[in-house]
Amino acid sequence: MEKEMESLKTNQEWNLVELPENRKAVGSNQTFGDDYDETFSPVARLESVRTVIALAAQHGLKLHQMDVTTAFLNGDLKEEVYMKQPEGFIEKGKEHLVCRLRRSIYGLKQSPRCWNSVLDRKLKNMGFVQITGDPCIYVKEEGGEIFIIAVYVDDILLAGKNDQKIIEVKQALAEQFQMKDMGQLHYFLGVKVIQKPDSKEIWIGQEAHTKSVLERFGMESSKPGTKLNKAADDSQRVGQVNLPVCRSRKQDQTSHMP
Repeated sequence: MEKEMESLKTNQEWNLVELPENRKAVGSNQTFGDDYDETFSPVARLESVRTVIALAAQHGLKLHQMDVTTAFLNGDLKEEVYMKQPEGFIEKGKEHLVCRLRRSIYGLKQSPRCWNSVLDRKLKNMGFVQITGDPCIYVKEEGGEIFIIAVYVDDILLAGKNDQKIIEVKQALAEQFQMKDMGQLHYFLGVKVIQKPDSKEIWIGQEAHTKSVLERFGMESSKPGTKLNKAADDSQRVGQVNLPVCRSRKQDQTSHMP
């Protein structure tokens, strides 16, 4: 708790002021229209992340990862929000004062949106452009080389070919935000990533998730069953494996053929 309060003070999250007569200090409730407006924050789709990884393999890009420390404390508030002083940290002699928030804070409904807006502004100022298919994928082309950034709240995936360029992008982000450099990408959204720079191959999988599913259904000791082989044509598919056939209701009424 002391560490969290220190982060709030460092970011100058609030000023202690008298509560205006027509306002209420928020505790656990906020009023739409007065205390907050939009609350959603877009996140990169898993399909988009897989596409970025595929492009990295195709073009020989290196994948790195960064994590934003206390991301939600970086957002700018456009609403006038007053908050009760945190329990256990009420300043002596100023018990009657409330915190007028200068920036977003964890717990506010609009904090994810505020953080995303600030990050979006920063990336665009750095020359990145959002793609039309996914607003959390940013692309920048410079000197014939492409650089891609994928954003999932406070997790940032970077894909670039030049080591120096990757360092420059990391430094530019760290100038405004408190960042944790995770180095080369190993895990992202529960997906394990193994990069093989020599062969320009990238392996992805969810081994841990697969094991947890098997354990949940008591199948961790099970052995693989019949190996399925891709059939060359329809004639080879018949008799290889018995699979349920999907039929429409109309087909079901007119035919009993499998």
